[in-house]
Amino acid sequence: MARKATPAGTCAFCAGEVAAAGVVRHLAACPARLAAIDKAEASKRKPQLLYHLIVRDAVDGTYWLHLEAPAATTLQEIDAYLRAIWVDCCGHMSHFVFGTTRYQELIDGFFAIGDQKNITTRIGDVFRPGLKGKYEYDFGAPTELKLEVVAVREGKPLTTKPVVLLARNLMPAYFCAECGAPATHICMQCYFEIGEPGCYLCADHARQHGCTLYGGPKRRFNSPRTGRCKYDGPARPPY
Repeated sequence: MARKATPAGTCAFCAGEVAAAGVVRHLAACPARLAAIDKAEASKRKPQLLYHLIVRDAVDGTYWLHLEAPAATTLQEIDAYLRAIWVDCCGHMSHFVFGTTRYQELIDGFFAIGDQKNITTRIGDVFRPGLKGKYEYDFGAPTELKLEVVAVREGKPLTTKPVVLLARNLMPAYFCAECGAPATHICMQCYFEIGEPGCYLCADHARQHGCTLYGGPKRRFNSPRTGRCKYDGPARPPY
């Protein structure tokens, strides 16, 4: 889906707004994050390598997440996180690809063909600064994401959870094609037939809209999965 890029997001520590291009710089100096690191270092958690990962939608990067995960975290746990916060709708299959290697669930060796490994692989065995790859959820109506490891530090994890949210994009703003009010819905039939911005609708015009393919207009969410399949928003927190 083509989207108008949003330049800003929010820091998960201080809740401050930050430009997409300045997130890494902000996080390095954010007092609230530095305080969280100091608190973690005083804990009894085991020190290990902590990887800073950026996840973006593969279309134009409108949707993005900055995450941190310890080396012991598995790709399966990253997958579970992305499903919860962004993509899961019907329990579709998914995989990661780094270089020529695909990481996905291996069931009795059925998928173990070519250069494939199990999604239970630890990220410490895969990640390194500068590594780029992709993630795909639902091979029928796919949502594709780009992944990049931008940094690594040694220290104690900020929480006992396998993934920590550092920052994320703000909800992209669109307006109703009928009246100009803030758009709360998207019609995928209109998107494929006439494109943007005619596919966006307010709640009132979504109820009046005549398209029926793809289930009619669907509510918008801050997720690249919006409008696809039966996606109805993120799982309940905490992530």
